Amino acid sequence: MLENFLREYNMNRILLSITGLWPYQNKRMRNLLWSFCFLIEISYYPFEILLLYDHPDNAQLVFEGFYQILILTSFIVRHLNGVLNYDKIKWIYEMIDEHWNIFTDDIEIRIMKEYSILSRRFVKCYSILYFSSLSVLIIMPLTPIILDIIVPFNESRSRFFAIEVEFRVNKDDYFLPIFCYTSILIVMGAFIGLGVDAKHITCTAHACSLFAAIR
Repeated sequence: MLENFLREYNMNRILLSITGLWPYQNKRMRNLLWSFCFLIEISYYPFEILLLYDHPDNAQLVFEGFYQILILTSFIVRHLNGVLNYDKIKWIYEMIDEHWNIFTDDIEIRIMKEYSILSRRFVKCYSILYFSSLSVLIIMPLTPIILDIIVPFNESRSRFFAIEVEFRVNKDDYFLPIFCYTSILIVMGAFIGLGVDAKHITCTAHACSLFAAIR
């Protein structure tokens, strides 16, 4: 099944499978993955609400709180859209796969191949950019710890996190669990965004190839 699609757009399958958005996954595994991602994402809302409640006079924290809620909501909506439209996405992939059987002319196949290669390159470059930014974002909070080891002061440098969050606990004492939680949250959001974007890139490139082939 989907022999042509997987040959040309296999990276799309990999990215969507990570967050349970690939419609041909094992049903139990798919439900487990998307449920885990969904629960991790929505678990962040209470801490953002606490941030806004505890710091109403801090304009910067209020701005960052609302901004992070907006970004989080966009990830959740995109994720749920993929979950609720499994059948439509499945149909689209089957049509894309069937198109490779319908178009048999050498020129048509060459055009479709060129667009599939272009989409793969775009997704790869986009993924590299995405994960490079993600790595910097996750590593940044570790900077004070690394500097304390390399260039120690009399007192430890203050800790910070990649995203503003309010747990109402001492962040220095609970740095490791908070860091792990925020890192997982960021990674999950990144995979959701990347997977959905890769899907849009793949479908758009294929649609363009059809127009070019029949022109």
